[in-house]
Amino acid sequence: MRGPRFTPLIGGIEDEDRDGVAEANRAFYRAFMRRDLEALDALWASATPVACLHPGQAPLFDRAAIMASWQAITRNPSTPHEIRIIEDRVVVRGRMGIVICREVLPNAHLMATNMFVREGDAWKIAHHQSAVAPPPKDRPTQPTAAPKRDRRQLH
Repeated sequence: MRGPRFTPLIGGIEDEDRDGVAEANRAFYRAFMRRDLEALDALWASATPVACLHPGQAPLFDRAAIMASWQAITRNPSTPHEIRIIEDRVVVRGRMGIVICREVLPNAHLMATNMFVREGDAWKIAHHQSAVAPPPKDRPTQPTAAPKRDRRQLH
């Protein structure tokens, strides 16, 4: 006799979800580059706790404070209007997706981690963290597919 089956808390990678998280990440950077605060606000989770860590700043955990920080950043005339996203890696497990990517600015490189959660039918950003990073050395500058994971191994 078989025991009851339980749905695992962490599901498998679904290509559709992976594509959805990647598109939500691209939408986040498009909205930022357009200085579209309404779009940025719509992209952030509203039913999930949120966090944001800008380089060199204290962490923000209040959604209103996070949106105020984006408003201040987008209104700053020295904020770059162009950001190239490279080396992006997307991992999706169940209703959570994570993107780790390099933000290439005119005068700096940052590494960012963006965490997305599923709210209804949409992927919403629940966490953004970026930090200064050295430029890549002998690394590809275009996004590459993440290696397939062997589910028989823990790591």
